[in-house]
Amino acid sequence: MPTQVQFRRGTTAQNNSFTGAAGELSINTSNSTIRVHDGSTAGGSELATVSYASNVTNFSTGTLSTARLAVSGVTAATYGNATLIPSFTVDTFGRITSASNVAISATVANTNITGLITSGQIASVANTQITGTITAAQLQNTSVAAATYGNATNIPSITVDAQGRITSAANVAVVAGLSAGKSLAFSIVFGG
Repeated sequence: MPTQVQFRRGTTAQNNSFTGAAGELSINTSNSTIRVHDGSTAGGSELATVSYASNVTNFSTGTLSTARLAVSGVTAATYGNATLIPSFTVDTFGRITSASNVAISATVANTNITGLITSGQIASVANTQITGTITAAQLQNTSVAAATYGNATNIPSITVDAQGRITSAANVAVVAGLSAGKSLAFSIVFGG
């Protein structure tokens, strides 16, 4: 009759509390692994199973079986779109532990405006989104000198950009021979 070799065996809890002799083997019946003992460490060192070794190899190559990942509690979905901003909570291991969508607030209050307002900012915000009063100090200067344009001998020549701001202005002398009762034609250029 052949000789049968049998090792100590027990559950994970039983193995964790057992300190085997140096080189002694024990079997963990909870997960079917083998432990090697050193004579001093409770529980010994658990040897990798084929499936564990496979996952370690996959992990080192950038893949890991989803069965090995704990459920995070976050609903699998796409967060954020044209009207919603995604909001995430990340734990110390870099895992997303909560996710939600937050509505975009499109109102720009006067108290939120700092510095000079550029023409690009004016173009990007519809006037229905601006509340409060924009002061002259908040508007970016144009190249137009502050002055009165047009008088009894000069006609104002004005260029207005797409945001309604005057970008150039000059006085043009009245043509000689123009007298009362005659019509006068001039143009204003928009869009410059």
